[in-house]
Amino acid sequence: MASRLAVPPAALEWLLGARPANVLVIGAAGGYPALFSGVGHEVTVADRDFSRVVRLTDEGGLHAIVARGEALPFDPCCYDIVAAVQNFHTFAPGLALSEWARVLRPGGRIGLAYVVRDDSVPWVKKLAQVLRTRLPDAMRGDYGDDALRHLDGSPYFPDAEERKFRIWVSCTRAELQLQATQAAGASRLKTADREALSKEVGLLYDQYARAPEPLQLPYSLLCRRAVVDHTELTAALTPDQSGLRIIV
Repeated sequence: MASRLAVPPAALEWLLGARPANVLVIGAAGGYPALFSGVGHEVTVADRDFSRVVRLTDEGGLHAIVARGEALPFDPCCYDIVAAVQNFHTFAPGLALSEWARVLRPGGRIGLAYVVRDDSVPWVKKLAQVLRTRLPDAMRGDYGDDALRHLDGSPYFPDAEERKFRIWVSCTRAELQLQATQAAGASRLKTADREALSKEVGLLYDQYARAPEPLQLPYSLLCRRAVVDHTELTAALTPDQSGLRIIV
């Protein structure tokens, strides 16, 4: 589903700016590097997975390297923006934020984002109830967006801003039924139970859809951005003179 998400132009502009920039994208997955490149940014991708880097280089035509987000092989102050979408929780935040600050130019910034499903819409609530009659853990996904709190109080990125954008994704009856039968734990259901689940989801779809228009799955794009502060990286070290005592 994530690959079909159409990120609003206003969200891209808010996260990365309106002018073309030199952007370092941390992570090759999700199609985001190509999306950023497509709106005019010069994109470099760093990903720890060799196969993803090769695929992105061959198919996407982007510059990509194998590297950990906490240890980037770049000189200081060489990027305008560091962007990470849907994966900030996979890094050690203290190490990652200091490293991303190091490679940003003065005045540069980071942009972090997560796409999360909005379960407050009535028909989506009903869908969760239907699924959980047979799959108790259905639609309880942890997206990892709680990791955004690590930006609060970071000495490298003070005064972080936050904004939320709504995204709607069209979903046909067959697609919704397929998602239901591929949900976590569905493979362990008996064939009859899986078929019954698919039928119930289809009936739910028929109840809420306005033919011939498909249902719209609601998502929120949670974005945070912050301008880098290099003070922590450039301040002179002043060792405590009383920290070392030699006793003869």
